[in-house]
Amino acid sequence: MYFYTLLFSMAKLLIYLTKMHLNYTLLIGILILLFSCDSKNVSTQKDSTIDIAAVLDSQVVAWNKADLKGFMAGYEKSDSLQFITKRGRTLGWEKVYNSYISHYPTKKEMGTLHFKNLIIKPMSDSLAQVYGNWLLVKDTNAEGNFSLIMKRKRDGWKIIVDHTW
Repeated sequence: MYFYTLLFSMAKLLIYLTKMHLNYTLLIGILILLFSCDSKNVSTQKDSTIDIAAVLDSQVVAWNKADLKGFMAGYEKSDSLQFITKRGRTLGWEKVYNSYISHYPTKKEMGTLHFKNLIIKPMSDSLAQVYGNWLLVKDTNAEGNFSLIMKRKRDGWKIIVDHTW
């Protein structure tokens, strides 16, 4: 949608500049500048999507090795981290980690985790929404949905809000 808005604005600018009888070299320079700005934004969003997918992949790998600390590396290690389920809201990295330990004390209870149907939507250069489904394969399978808000930090993309149901 952004691209089409930009294209429409450039067409209006082209008509205006043509009416003003401006030099075509100047006009071409302006168009190149506008297109180069848009392509950078698209490239940044593509890179963000790849980086976010890598964080989620590393979480799955850690979970499936029964490495809860490795799994939690995908979360922002702060007191403002929010984890929301149908049971309520948990605030803070330590409390979320302790909740995982109490619910999944052994490899058998952790099972094998899979994420599927991921939709990653960059909202800016430093924020993104992620939607998807999770499947936990064990004696009695469990599955559900999740919605994440992720933030780009100095050490990479981190989950700051996890709503899992």
